[in-house]
Amino acid sequence: MWGKSRCATCGKKHTGFVMVFGPDSPLTWAQATDDERAEGELSADLCAISIDGEMHYYVRGHIEILVTDGDGTPFSWTVWVSLSASNWAVMIDHWQDPKRDQLEPMFGWLNSALPPYEPSTISLATNVHQRAVGVVPLIELDPSLDHPLVREQLHGISLHRVAEINAQLLGE
Repeated sequence: MWGKSRCATCGKKHTGFVMVFGPDSPLTWAQATDDERAEGELSADLCAISIDGEMHYYVRGHIEILVTDGDGTPFSWTVWVSLSASNWAVMIDHWQDPKRDQLEPMFGWLNSALPPYEPSTISLATNVHQRAVGVVPLIELDPSLDHPLVREQLHGISLHRVAEINAQLLGE
């Protein structure tokens, strides 16, 4: 539980925040037609869909951000990342492998629009790091990109920033 001390930014006590936000599907799936979705498949963690005769593959993961004045629990964005057909095949072949966390990171493009950020988060370059079976992959943004989300992943955010995100996304 948060709130033993006051926020250095606004002086308020911030308590009980949602620490994970994100969409239930890749943006491509959300924007697809019913016919395109009928030819695809979406689960809680994986998505494959054919758009204009070309297959697109996605995996759900977390962008974890250190909360610099928190209790050690990261703030996480649940996001979807596109993978090449070859990386998708490797990932699927190792999905239940206890050693999947030893796979090399896989390049992908972010396919989730996260409302607090401008410019858009769509198509930010990423590396997908597989973790233990049952744990969603860790999504590492390309650190060379000049984007607010990249800066937050690199440097962390304050509890006050978590409060701002909660207020924006929950309408408080």
